[in-house]
Amino acid sequence: MSVNVIFNKCINKDPQKMAIVEELSFESLQYLPNYYLKHKVLKQLFKHFNTIDNTIHAVAGEVEITTEKIGKAFGLKYTGTTYPDKVTTKGLSEEDERIFKFFQGKSQHALKELIFNTLIDSDANRDKFKRSFLLYIKKCFFLPTSAPNVTPRALPTIFDLQNTRKKNWALHIHNFLLEEIEKAKENNASSVSGCCFALMVIYFHETHFGKNSQDAEAQPPWI
Repeated sequence: MSVNVIFNKCINKDPQKMAIVEELSFESLQYLPNYYLKHKVLKQLFKHFNTIDNTIHAVAGEVEITTEKIGKAFGLKYTGTTYPDKVTTKGLSEEDERIFKFFQGKSQHALKELIFNTLIDSDANRDKFKRSFLLYIKKCFFLPTSAPNVTPRALPTIFDLQNTRKKNWALHIHNFLLEEIEKAKENNASSVSGCCFALMVIYFHETHFGKNSQDAEAQPPWI
């Protein structure tokens, strides 16, 4: 999994960058496993997931997917407000418009290069690293799509850096996942965007430990 790579090859080796990630409250993402979700498993989770009751109905059991569970699974905040779905240059300050144009349409590879190569030697570069990291995490994990570049929906993240740790990231993931699954089912698609890894973690966690066991309520992250 590409998130694991940037932690192992960059962030974990740079105390300054790790300190920023901890400041953003995303240090738990370093525990994501270094593998991709197999298409066969993904297809089964997607097939048995009902967006009306937010539940996976499968042979091993019925597992409800909630915002709180997504938060606990990944060690993310699951209360508070989320980011808006889109942002435009209209009404932005000259500086914010410059930032918007710099990051708009950035590819996953370009964001990874910024994460690796940005030196933490000034406030401006600290903010550049934060924005690059946030967009990369969204592109690869929170709001993944088949498109090679950052989607417009990810861009509101880059402006309000002061309140990043206060945002409801689990709801952000949950809303996008539900929308993408509903869209895929309507179009009879064979694949789906969104953080389907969340479905797998929650499903196997609950079917293994049980909903009411002490282990199931252990401290996050479940990963």
